[in-house]
Amino acid sequence: MARSTRPAPPAPAATAPVWPWLALPLVLGLALRLMLAAGTAGLTMDSPLYVRMAEGLRHGVHEAAPAHHGYPLLVALASRVVPGREWPGRAVSLLASLALVVLVHGAVRRRLGVRLATLAASLVALHPLLAIYGSAVMTEATFLTLAFAGFAALDRGHARSGGAWLGAAWWVRPEAAVLAPLAVLLAPLSRRARVTALAIALAVALPHSVLLRVQQGHWSLTPKTALVHAPAMTAGDEEWRLNDARALADTVGVGTRLARDGGAIARAWPARFATHARRVNDAWPVPLLLLSLLGLARREGRGPWLAPLALPFVYPLLASPPDLRFASALVPGLAIAAARGTSVLWARGRSARALAVALLVTGAGLIASGPTLRLARAFDDGPMASLRGAGAWLTANSAPDAVIMDRKSYVAFFAERRHVQLPDEPLDTLLDYARSSGADYLVVEEYVVRGLRPQLAPLLDARFLAHESRVRLVHAVRPSPGDGVAVLEVVRD
Repeated sequence: MARSTRPAPPAPAATAPVWPWLALPLVLGLALRLMLAAGTAGLTMDSPLYVRMAEGLRHGVHEAAPAHHGYPLLVALASRVVPGREWPGRAVSLLASLALVVLVHGAVRRRLGVRLATLAASLVALHPLLAIYGSAVMTEATFLTLAFAGFAALDRGHARSGGAWLGAAWWVRPEAAVLAPLAVLLAPLSRRARVTALAIALAVALPHSVLLRVQQGHWSLTPKTALVHAPAMTAGDEEWRLNDARALADTVGVGTRLARDGGAIARAWPARFATHARRVNDAWPVPLLLLSLLGLARREGRGPWLAPLALPFVYPLLASPPDLRFASALVPGLAIAAARGTSVLWARGRSARALAVALLVTGAGLIASGPTLRLARAFDDGPMASLRGAGAWLTANSAPDAVIMDRKSYVAFFAERRHVQLPDEPLDTLLDYARSSGADYLVVEEYVVRGLRPQLAPLLDARFLAHESRVRLVHAVRPSPGDGVAVLEVVRD
């Protein structure tokens, strides 16, 4: 029998290892986050709340709190191995932020290949907005990673695990209630699988309501319902005043609020949406947006990760400020779409490739010179060294049950003392309220006086204090103009 002369088929090419491609964005992302962590405190006004919730969970204290419990629960677990009050929360955010890079790389790799996966993962790893919240005591990184884990699982057809991850995201932030159904609709699932995913998401999310029932004494889906009210006309209108019951505890139901404020919310929506849309443009400039839109025109650029695109339409319905941080949830999905848009141009010849490179470079340059990098470099809300110093003084010189009245909560947090809100009232009314409410100390910061409480300026004047009997200065620090912090003891008859 004659031997066949047909040539043997070529051996399949060896598959390139994935880890070198994934290591690049991971290492760069880790370096950026560590650099930001070293240069900032990673604290915002919400951070002390999360830390105190975590401490309460560790010690079995179940007090009502105006935030979801998922992130504090993770911080409480991290605090068993990470020392300090602040670093456990930062460690949770760091790990979640790096896990998001891995998830994005995997989601793109299975659709578009390893090179485009590395491009999308690098856009996520090096984005200043994702990097700073990946090194802060805040919920954004944890929420986005849990949600994206659900997106990635749904995209692979795993309805059960996808639903479970999205239900877990609800434990961190209420936006999961918007993302979960949209992600399920955008996923390549059968009708039965969609029902399964939503049922499991609901089963994982609802136990949080049991926890809220224990803490609040009534059934509730979220402690964030206070955000449903007519938007303020100015930033000053959001400040708490003594006759404003909404600031500390608004017991009016959501239905009643919508009946009361629904018209005002609807009328304000167009202007508020425009503001939130501008924040998205700040986070994802027009050149990158063009690549994303080109990618969205192709099936490979679309998927469950596009669910966060609905959030800029939802936030204006709530009393949520148009903060840049809310745009962070859109970045991973837009990065995946931009990777697909880049591949479309790359396949169309030299000129199209040059255009793709130009759009990527220009977009990266706009991010590097825009609001997101400025936020990352100047993240701290105030002179943290002065605030820590005032907190250290109070730790050494006040009773453990001392009550600190302040517009911000940082000094009380650093002192590990109870904080109460400083109302926006005339100085005489405010000082009388401090005495009658049981406050032991009043903290006044120069930057707060300049931006939020100008009526407190006399409390930074020694000549005024010499004739004021309701408070007396006990500690002051001012390393540079504008960074001063004064601690005044409240004097009672």
